[in-house]
This record gives sequence, C-alpha cells and structure tokens, in this order.
Amino acid sequence: MDAGQLAQLEVFCNSLYNATSEAERAQAHQTLLPLVQNPQCMPQLQYVLAHTSSAHALIFSATGLMKLITSHWTSVSDNQKEEMRNFLLDYLAKNGPDLYRSAPMGVSPVVRLLCRVIKLAWLEGPQHQNVTDRVSEFLKSSPLHWVLGLEIYTDLTTDMQPSIGPSMSRYRRTALSFRDTALPTIFTIGIQTLQQLTTGQINVADKAEERRLSKQVLQLACNCLSFDFMGTIPDDTSDEQGTVMVPHSWSMLRDDGIPKLFFDLFTRSCTNQWPECSKLSLQFLVLLAALRRSFFQKEEDRNRLLASMMQGTTGVLASKMGLQDHGCYHELCRLLGKLNATHQLNELCANEQFQAWIEQVYSFTMDSLRHWEVMPNSKHYLLGFWAAMVSPVILLGEKAPKALEAFIQQVTVAYVESRLFMAEASADPNNCNDWDDPLEDEVLRAEQLEVLSNLGRCRYQDTAQHIMKHFEEASRLGQQGLIPQAVFEKKMTWLVYMMGALVGGHASAKASRTDTDCAPTHVVNGELAGRIFKLITLTDAQKTSPEGLELAYLYFLEQFRKVYIGEHAKQVVQQQVSERLATVLGLEDENAVLGLLINKIGKNLQQRYMLEPVVKKTLALFHELAAGINIVHTSDRSPHLIVSGRLLLKNDMVKYILSNHASPEFGFLNHCLSYGKYRTMFYHTLGKLLFMDIRDNKEAFEKFMEPQSLILNTLWQQGVQNPQLLRQDCYKRPLIGLCRDLRGIGLACTSCEPYAMLFEWLVDNPKNPSANRVNLFARALDAWWDDPEVTTPLLKFMAEFVHNKAQRITFDQSSPNGILLFREASSILVTYGTRILQRTQFRDVYQEKYKGIGVSLDMFSHALHGNYTNFGVFELYSDNSLSNSMALALRMCLAIPLQELNAYLKALKPYYYFVELASRGHMSKVMELDTAALTLLMQSVEEGLLSFETGVQMQCCAVVDNVISYFHTQLTGKATQEQERVRRFLQEAPQCLQKILHLMFQLVMTGEFSSMWSISRPLLGLILLHDQHFLQLKEQLVNAQIEERRAKLRGYFDDLMAGVENTMNTKNKDHFTRNLYNFAQVVRTLS
Repeated sequence: MDAGQLAQLEVFCNSLYNATSEAERAQAHQTLLPLVQNPQCMPQLQYVLAHTSSAHALIFSATGLMKLITSHWTSVSDNQKEEMRNFLLDYLAKNGPDLYRSAPMGVSPVVRLLCRVIKLAWLEGPQHQNVTDRVSEFLKSSPLHWVLGLEIYTDLTTDMQPSIGPSMSRYRRTALSFRDTALPTIFTIGIQTLQQLTTGQINVADKAEERRLSKQVLQLACNCLSFDFMGTIPDDTSDEQGTVMVPHSWSMLRDDGIPKLFFDLFTRSCTNQWPECSKLSLQFLVLLAALRRSFFQKEEDRNRLLASMMQGTTGVLASKMGLQDHGCYHELCRLLGKLNATHQLNELCANEQFQAWIEQVYSFTMDSLRHWEVMPNSKHYLLGFWAAMVSPVILLGEKAPKALEAFIQQVTVAYVESRLFMAEASADPNNCNDWDDPLEDEVLRAEQLEVLSNLGRCRYQDTAQHIMKHFEEASRLGQQGLIPQAVFEKKMTWLVYMMGALVGGHASAKASRTDTDCAPTHVVNGELAGRIFKLITLTDAQKTSPEGLELAYLYFLEQFRKVYIGEHAKQVVQQQVSERLATVLGLEDENAVLGLLINKIGKNLQQRYMLEPVVKKTLALFHELAAGINIVHTSDRSPHLIVSGRLLLKNDMVKYILSNHASPEFGFLNHCLSYGKYRTMFYHTLGKLLFMDIRDNKEAFEKFMEPQSLILNTLWQQGVQNPQLLRQDCYKRPLIGLCRDLRGIGLACTSCEPYAMLFEWLVDNPKNPSANRVNLFARALDAWWDDPEVTTPLLKFMAEFVHNKAQRITFDQSSPNGILLFREASSILVTYGTRILQRTQFRDVYQEKYKGIGVSLDMFSHALHGNYTNFGVFELYSDNSLSNSMALALRMCLAIPLQELNAYLKALKPYYYFVELASRGHMSKVMELDTAALTLLMQSVEEGLLSFETGVQMQCCAVVDNVISYFHTQLTGKATQEQERVRRFLQEAPQCLQKILHLMFQLVMTGEFSSMWSISRPLLGLILLHDQHFLQLKEQLVNAQIEERRAKLRGYFDDLMAGVENTMNTKNKDHFTRNLYNFAQVVRTLS
C-alpha cells in the first residue's frame, strides 16, 4: 500500500463513520468490508495503523485487525505474533500521549488489539507472558504514559475474563494462568499507585490528567478484584457481585489501611468533583466487602475490616458527601446490602460502632423512601438490608438490639406509604415518569413484593392493620368519588398485592414474631382475605375490571392458597383448633373457603377472558390447585401429604366446570386462535381432576368427552367421503379446538388406565382401521396441510398421543394396537411431509415450514422410540408404512439447509433426535440414501458436534457411533447388499467421516467437549475405520506444534493407542475411553 492508496482508504474510513448520507456509508462499507474478512489483508491493515494520521482510519484498522487475528489466530506465524505485539507496544509508547490529546477515541481500539494479541499468545510460551515487564516502562514516564500503561492493564484484565463461546476451555486456562502469574503484580501496581496519589508522592500538575489517571487506576483495581478467579463464568446480567474468591496470597487486602485508602479516595474525589472516581471507589469497597470468609486466617482480621467498613459508611451517611450523584448513591446502597449479606447480625452487633451505624442506615433508608421516585431500583438493596434482618431479629428474640424491631417496622410502614404515593403519581397522565412502574413490570414487582413479605414478618399484626387502614380509607374515598378513578384503581391494586405479600410471607415455614397481645395469625389472615374477597365480589358484579387489579387478585389468591392448603391440612390432621380460618371469614367450613378461590377462577374464565394475562394466570392457579402436592408440617405429628386436587373434587364449582367444560359461557375457549394454548392448559387441568375422580370408569370418561365426540363426529361425516370438504372456514376452529383439547387430555394421561381410555375413544374400531376416529386427523391434514394454524396443533396432539412417557402405553401381546398406532403416526407424517416438501414459496418459513417439520419429526421419533411396535413385522408382511415414513422423514431432514438448521435449532432439536434413532435401529433404511444425501446428513451431524446445546452434541456422538458400528458390522460380515452400499459410500465420500475424525480430535485437544465417554465411542470406530488417515492426522497435529513439543505430543498419541485392539467390543471401547481421558488431560498442558 502506497501513500495514495492510504489517503483513499482514509477518505472511505471517514465516510464509514461520518457519512452525510446512507448511500455514501453503504459504498464505504462495501469497499472496506473485504479488508476485514480476508486474513491476507493483515499486513495492509498494519501498514494503515502505522502510517495513518486519521483517527477513523486508526479505529478501522485496529478493529479490523482484532477481528482477523481472533478468527484466524492459528494461521498467524510465531514471528508475526511477536512482531505485532512489539509493534503495538512501540506504537503506543511513541504516539499514545499525542493520541490522547488529539484523538482520544483512537487509543482504546489499539489498546484492545494489543490485549487480544497478548491473550491469544499467552499459552504459547513464557516469552508471551512478560507483559508486566514491558508495560512497566510506561509507568516510569510521563503522566499520560502512566495512564496509557494503566489502560493496557485495565483492558487486559477485562479481556482475560473467560466467557462462554468458541475456544471457551482454552480461554479459561488462559485466564487461570494469567490469574496466577501477572494479575497479582498488576493489582499490586494499582494499589501502590493509588497510595502514592493519596499521599502526594505522585504529583500531577494538570488536574485533567490527574483525574484521568485516578479514574484509570481505580477502574483497574475494580477489574482485578472482580476477576473470575475460579473460571466459573458467572451470570453477568446483574450488577450484584457474589463472593469474591480472591487467592489467599493477596495478603495486602488484609491490611487495615485498604478500606481507609478507598474511603479517603472517595472523599478526595468528591472534593475535586470527580463523580466517576467517587463511584469507582465505592465499587471497590463493595468488592472488598464480598471477600470470601476463608480468605481471613484470623477472625480478628475480618472483624477489623468490618469495623473499617462500618466507620467509613457511617461517615459517608452522616456527611451525605457525594450522594447527590446517582452512581455514588447506587454503589453506597449496594455496599450496605453487601455488608449485611456477608455478616451475621451477631457479628454486626458485636462491633462497638453498631448503634451509630444502624441509626445512620435507618435515617438514610427513611429519607430515601420519602424520595421514592429518585433511584427506585437502588432502594432494593436498602430494603433487602432490612428484610435480611428480620429472621435473625426473630430468632435472637430478647438478645436482639432493642431498636432494630422498631426500625424494621418503621421502614416497612414507610415502604407501604411510598408504594401508595407511587400509585398516585403513576395514575396522573400529566406526570412524566422517569422510573419503571412495578405494576407494569412483573419481575420488578415480584422483587419488591418478596422484600415486603419478609419485612412484614417482624410485626405482622401491626403491619397488617396499617395496610388494612389504608385499604378501608381508599375504599371509602373511591366509593364517595373523592379521588380520581385511576388513582383509586392503582391504590387498590397496590394494596391487594401488598396484602398478598403479607399473607404469603407469613404462610412460609420461616420464623415469625408473634405478639400475645395481638390477634392470632389466622385471624389476621382471615381479616385480610375477607376484605379482598368482598372487593372481588364487588368487581365481579361489574362487566369490566382493570387488568392490573385482576392480576393483583390472582397474586393474592396464589398466596392465600398456600395458607389455605396448610390450614385445611391442619384441620384434617389436628381437629383441636379453637378458631378456624373459615369461622373468621364467616363461612361454614374449609370447603367453602376453597370455594371462594374456585368461584373466582370460574368467573375469570367466564367474564375476564378478554384480558389475556388474567386468563393465563387464572389457568396457572387452577392447574396448581388441581396438581399441587403440599407437604404440611404440624407440631404434633410427622409431615403430612396433601393432594389439593382431591379437595377440589368436592367443590360445586369444580363439579359444574367438569360437567359443562365446553359451554359457551367459558368465553376464552373460542375467543381467538391465539388462545389455543390456554385450551390445552384448561383441558390438561380438567383431565387431571377427571382421572383422579373416575380412575378407570369408561362410562364417566365417555360422558365427559361428549362435546368432543359431537365435534369429531361432525368433522368425520364431512371428511369420510372427501377430505377436501373439511377445507371450509366453519370447520377450521372446531378442528383446531379439538386438537388442543385432546392434547390437554393426553398430557393428563400419566398412567396406563387413563391413556387406555383415550386410546379406545379414538381407536374405536380396531378391526376396521380405516373406520377409526383417529383417521380424521390424517384426512384433516390432507385438507389443511398448508395452514400452520391447523397443522401445528394437530401435529402436536399426535406427537403427544404416540408418546410413551412413563411407560403409559402398554398393549396385550395379542393386540395389534401398537402397530395401528405407529401406522397412524406414519400416515400423518407422510400426508404432511409429502405436501410440505413440494411447497417452495413461504411468507414466514419458520411458521409455515420448519416448525411443522420439527413437530413432525418429534412425533415420528416418539413413535419409533415408543417400544410398542415390532418393526420387523412391516417388512415381513410387505407393509410399506415404515419404509415410506422413514424415507420421507429423511427427506424432510435433507430439506433443511445447515444454516437454517442452526438458526432454528430450538424448533428443530427433534431433527437430531430422529437421526439418532434412525441410525440406531434403522440404519439399513438410512443407507438407502444416495452418497450425496448421506454426506449431507453427516455434515449436519458434524455441525451438531459444535453446538452449544449439550444434548445435541451427545446425540451427534451417538449418531456417529451408530453409523460406525453399523459399518464395522457390515464390513466384517458376509457379502450382502448392505455391505456393498457401505463400501460404495466409503469409496465415493472418504472425506466425510475423515472430517469428523479431525473435528473430534480438535474438540478433545482443546477441551471443548464436556463428555470424554460420549466422544470416545465414535472416535475409536473412526480411528479403526480410517487407520491410515489417522496416522496422517497424527503427523499433521504433531508438526503443527513448535519443535520442542513435537516429541511429547507424539508420545501422547502412542499412549492413546497403547493396548487398543482392532475390534469394536465393549472391553476394547472401555480401554480406549480410559486412554482418551488421560490423553485429553496431558495434551492440554502443551498449549
């Protein structure tokens, strides 16, 4: 590249980042893209980096080089790696300070590129690990050189963190090596620099440069302490730090001066008005508070750290310094929460500063709750602080500090008040909220209610009375029209949620404070519930109701269910109870209490079906009641098992629903097609209750199924002569509904008896297979094959119907039912598959093609793996059902391009399940494919070995093992047509399995595969099948190593095959598995 080409490239780079029009940017992108895709362009990009004066060209070349070296590192020679690292270090040393002044945005990409080169080369020898020696030269020069050196360290500690993705195992080993070698030195440099800044040993004349230096070194300190020391790759979706597993050798963290240093840095940063530095100082202290307990050899060391933390936070809280900055406020809340989480209450109380500290935290919390709209998410840590105090305060009893209980109660009350203020503000249309309303955010709401449920356990009766007072007041004002309707609805919604949280928290097995002067708990629960049920009665009498309030009712009912089941169980097992919950509610008995819950469920399904979230949660509650099993603990006997479904069967509303389940009054059943999944959930729940009640009573089952029989018979009459008559809109919804209902009932068939009743209902004429009801679905599919609104629920029902889960499908030895069931699945597959493969145009290829193919393969896999069909019968009696369906299923697999298979893997997981089953028991059918098709199938298996889904990886290993085992069996047996097919495939596509052999060795040597046992089985077969290629591959892998490692690797390969015989018996496989495990362990020490 010459100066003219460089100038032209700079123009394009400027257009890429600063274009005035989209066309100009697109042209620049098209011109520059090849440079960052071809590894041969690395020298050109390096030339640009070395000679450009344009910041945009610098950014482009640095990011392009980073992308290329990350993707093509193995093709970079050792000399190039060394040269690139030295060039980047020299470039930054020479140009870094000027770049900071003229184009600061150009520094970071170059630093990140240097860090990536260091990271990728780290395990390739000690010569690549002397980073601290090279960077130390920066720290001996100007302030900006110092900042630059610290930025290198900061970015390096970030990039070295292991992450999920390709080469994950290698990066993890790199991170652990970095942790043990360079990281302690880097951390020490960071702390020493901070100490020198604080004491004035480093004196930077320019305040801006001092601020930049302070920020950089504080960020570095935080990066070092938040490093993933164990290589566990924790979830980073939250800013909450778990335990910091710092190595024991980092003894400087036990120094009393460390917490004081960072509190001093916080004060200094606040004084200088450097909020980002103040925030980082507190962030480091949060990490310091999270140090593992075992890091401290003596308890005194840990107590001294706690004392320093309490003293420092007390000072910050008293002075309120820096807390007007939202970042500092947030980090202080985190610090308080972390101190409480990592220390027990008795440890906190033992400190002489506890009283002053807890008073300051209380004052800060109350002030924060008065200003609830400021940083509401940060207050979660404060509320969590007090909520975590509840259990120890209750357990310590009289030994707990006297003021704590009152503090917790006042915080609880203030929190309740803040939610009601929030209700008013969120109901005001003119209020521009810059905070998230928890009533609109389910995750946020659940977090807040959980905190309240814990807080409420301290003085349960007092808190309940306070909330009930607000409930009565809001009800009165709302009924008199003294507050706007929107405010009334929001307040009542919050109050219902909070009452539910109180009941749910007190219903748990956790300890709670009881006050002999107050009413018993079940009386308070009854008073809370009585008000809610009264309000429910009022709103149920209205045609419409706010969605938020209805969801709050369901939350309360779910919490009340926990109490009710417990209370009811106690009535069952312990009759001596003075005041029952039912008595408080003014009801006759416990069944009447349960009736209140069921009546609300019934009303919602009848009246509130327009509100989809309400329908969803109502059905979930109904299912929980029907299927729930509770272990209830009582004081006078061992734990008691309560199956709540049996309680429901005594309820009149449940009996009514079971008798009238298809009635139009349950409007959600036919509200809209998108509600189909709720039909399935509804019938799943009803099925559970039905089978619990009738057991194997066929007459009762037939009576329950009468509405479905009516629909099925109507559809049957239309489709029996000509399936195309079913293709009318008037039949579409009934057909979809029928499939959804039957799938729900199928899901409820968890044992032989209920499944047998469903089977006999559908296969009602086994001696005349074509006249069975179940044939309707193949006919309907013939008519509606191109409409996914019909095909998806139909195929899902059939997939459930043929699924032998929990061995529920058992037929007599003399019964042909297993064959009939498989033939029906085969018919469905052929009907759908033949047509979908002929279609070429799709508006939505996922919905219209891949989803259906995925469910079809799932259904066929269930039929193949059901263990209720003797497949040898088909070929013996010249029945083509198996061969036709197998051939078509394989064609469906081959119709999915590899790229699409990866893109829609969630829906297409059955692809690999089917291929594994086909290769396990039907390999002769698979071998009927031509060489090109079989090669394509094996290529998809090769891709699957690289999947992030462990289940897919295991299935692909099993496929290769099945194929190789079949090949060995055929090749060592007598000459047959199957043997000829195997030989022809190996001759025409020898590289197909050789590529898989190569890939498997890569996975083993890089540690990218989790199960050595799973990969060892097919790997042995591949080595024995392609013995000459294995020898070539071994030499290739050995020669790829640097000279001094080659002999070692050759020895490891010799050990791998030591004692391995040319046979595929189990003993030989087990021996090879042991060798492979040892090989995998030692070979990773080379890199």
